[in-house]
Amino acid sequence: MKRIYHVWSDWECYPAGFYENHPQDAGLTDEQCRAIYAEFLRDIPLFKATMADVLVKWPISCEHYLSNESMNRIAWLGQASLCLAKGIPAIFRGGYNLLLPVEKLAADTAALEYLNQWLTARGEPALDLKSAASKTEANLY
Repeated sequence: MKRIYHVWSDWECYPAGFYENHPQDAGLTDEQCRAIYAEFLRDIPLFKATMADVLVKWPISCEHYLSNESMNRIAWLGQASLCLAKGIPAIFRGGYNLLLPVEKLAADTAALEYLNQWLTARGEPALDLKSAASKTEANLY
């Protein structure tokens, strides 16, 4: 897939707080934010509904990140969905590690479904979990 670049100031995820160090709800602790992320990922219907919203509401961010085959696009979809749904930034991505292996697989499989929707809508082939995995460190530009 040809990589699509957008400057950070165009990303919808930026003003939404994706890169902040603290959640929108200042009363939440770091531990609570990670626990909220884990619970969010366990609720597959909510997670899927929010990923659908990310694809619609954050088209520029999706182009920038989901066209980057070198990064973990599955993880980005999870983190973007958490930010959109709960106002919790990506810095609390460690909540994923609170999941059991079967829960991780369910969340990853759900995210793959939405990554594949985005890809196939652009004429790209669908992926499996292995081929969707990160190939190198994330590149912002």
